[in-house]
Amino acid sequence: MFDRRLLAHFDWILLLIVTAISIIGFFSIYSASLSYEAANLYYQKQIVWFYLGLGIMFAVIFFDYRLLCRFSFWVHLFLILLLIFVLLYGTGGPSSKVNRWLKLGPFFFQPSEFVKFSLILYLAYYFNDPRRVSDLGFKDILWPLVMTIIPFILILRQPDLGTAGVLLLIFLPVIFLVGLKYKVIIISFGLGLVSLPFIWFFLLKNYQKERILTMISPERDPLGTGYHIIQSKIAVGSGGLWGKGYLEGTQGHLNFLPARHTDFIFSVFTEEMGFIGGISLIGLYFILILWCLRFVGKSKDRSGTILTVGVTSIMAAHITINISMVLGLMPIVGIPLPFMSYGGSSMLSHMIGIGLILNVRMRRFDNK
Repeated sequence: MFDRRLLAHFDWILLLIVTAISIIGFFSIYSASLSYEAANLYYQKQIVWFYLGLGIMFAVIFFDYRLLCRFSFWVHLFLILLLIFVLLYGTGGPSSKVNRWLKLGPFFFQPSEFVKFSLILYLAYYFNDPRRVSDLGFKDILWPLVMTIIPFILILRQPDLGTAGVLLLIFLPVIFLVGLKYKVIIISFGLGLVSLPFIWFFLLKNYQKERILTMISPERDPLGTGYHIIQSKIAVGSGGLWGKGYLEGTQGHLNFLPARHTDFIFSVFTEEMGFIGGISLIGLYFILILWCLRFVGKSKDRSGTILTVGVTSIMAAHITINISMVLGLMPIVGIPLPFMSYGGSSMLSHMIGIGLILNVRMRRFDNK
């Protein structure tokens, strides 16, 4: 039963920051989609996704996070099965031809967006056992690694290199948090370096290699693989210091910038709001990350600490990768900008993450 007294400890400031970024996203999506046939459809649907996300966020808060962790294995297993279904029966999403979605009637569902949070719930449950912390060897982290690698491979096969990489960016902070032996860290780092040629020649597909080479030199194929980066950098640079003004951007409205309401929403925003607007948005994200970590050392138990660090790592990875991508500092991967990019799966999954952080924060004062 939910104790209503916990609502006195609800973090309204965290919700306010998320709402502020989401509202900026509504306006940016409207501007980015002006040249589409159904211009009003995208931002209106995004508002609906936001309110649905709020409902799911409060549902997550209702249940004790320790109970959610207890059932996390089965949820994670279910989502792994859905990832297998994606490989067998997946379809292109509403704005993509890549088969990363499952179609449920008129709705598109992307399991990879949710498996990140089931993974962090399971890691929080697994490492809450006091026997599984401090001075861990390879044998101690084998099972959590398996639970990470299986969805990693399935997502990589979709193919979705960006989301697969985020799973590793969840796993690494958690195992460092619980404590590894120094020799495990050194050996793992060495194996990572040695495996780079193998990954390049045998795991990466040709188009993924091309994206990495294009990041280094977009001009090598300006009308092909380098087109996205070139147009994005033109949009960001043409905004100048103060921007061209809201609804006055040209790269998006004249259809030069692809995926402008999803992956490249930051380019649209900075073209219209300029360097000052872009830095202000990055500053707002920075405040969000710091605020999420504010009470990380004061959680009621280890699972609460791991949940907070894991969810924050997911958001930080998305923000860093997306903004670096549109600035040409990283290869183009399908990583949405949290609460800004259009997409129901992205919005709902990140609202689940915010709900988990609020859940942990409120139950610091639970005497049970």
